Order: sequence, then structure tokens, then C-alpha cells
Amino acid sequence: MKWQTFTLSLFASAGLASPVALDASPKVYALRLSSQTQSLNGKYLGVNGTLVGVYKNSPSVLRFYPVPSADDKKADAGLVELHTYPSGAVDHALALVGAESHGLMDLTDVVNPAASNFPKGTKCDWTSFSLNKNKNSVAYAGGSGKWVAFPSGTAGGEWSVKWKSSTAMTIETYMPVDVVYEEVEKVGPVTSEFGVSS
Repeated sequence: MKWQTFTLSLFASAGLASPVALDASPKVYALRLSSQTQSLNGKYLGVNGTLVGVYKNSPSVLRFYPVPSADDKKADAGLVELHTYPSGAVDHALALVGAESHGLMDLTDVVNPAASNFPKGTKCDWTSFSLNKNKNSVAYAGGSGKWVAFPSGTAGGEWSVKWKSSTAMTIETYMPVDVVYEEVEKVGPVTSEFGVSS
């Protein structure tokens, strides 16, 4: 009888200690721009190197799934992290990266941001995004400001997306934009403006 009780308790404790699988298939979203500027409006975002924007050589449309912020206070406030999809052996998340003194941060695909090191004075924030479900828009809750798109590269028609703080001063030309998200199932097989299917 002791052996049966021991075996039963061993199986019960193993069952209790097993991790509980969260949603095996999270909702996945694509990002695109909304803008008064016709050449930007409706353009899907991709990645060039690590920078997020509208790029001719981006192999596919950027997709992400939201998870509650790792920072408990931020999670309680409804803030999320935007992890790229599909996820591989190493986690990727979208982050705003830039020199704190400039007030202009690049929307960036960062590999394992919690373990990444950045130069002194460089801020990397991946835990402070909010999703407005009424407008389907992405906002940054880490400071007042707005999304902007800067011309990128020499080919023309390419744009990098940045967060411009309300105190940032720049002489470069940029366009104000909104970053919006769409559930991938509703979008269907999305194709970038350059005809690259994702």
C-alpha cells in the first residue's frame, strides 16, 4: 500500500509541476502605416537589418503577437511587448532604441532584448507599448510624442519608422504617421507594396 501511495503522489506532484501551455496559437498581427501622405498610407512594415519601416528588400511583412509587459506595473496598466512571429530559438521583440538625449528612437527588431547590452546613454524600451483596440493603433506609453517616418536609403520610396518625443528637435524631413495593426487572418496572405508575399 505504501508503494501505491508513493507512486500516486509522485505522479500527482509531477502533474502539478508541469508547465501549463498558454495559447498554442496566439493572435498574430501585421503592422502598417496610416498617413495623410498618400505614398505612405496603407504601406505594410518590414525589417531591413534590424530597423522597422517600409523597405524594398524586406523579405516579408512584419508580424507580431502581443504579450503582457514583463514589468508588473506596466502589465497592470495594460502595456504589452510586441514579439515578432514566427518565433524561433531566440526571442525577438520590437523595441524603441535611441540616444536618450536626442528624443528620437528607431522602431527596431531586437534579439532577446532583456539580455541585450546597449552603449551608455542608449535607451532600449520594449515593455511600454499599448494597443488601442478601438483604433487598432499602436502607441508608445514611455513618454509623450508621436510616430514619424523618415526617408531611408537612396533608392527612394523607403521609410524608417521612429518615435519622436514632444521635446525632440530635428532639421530632417519626416512625415507624421500612425502605426496600426491588423489581425493576420483578416488581412489574408499579405504582400508588401513591392510584391513580396509573406
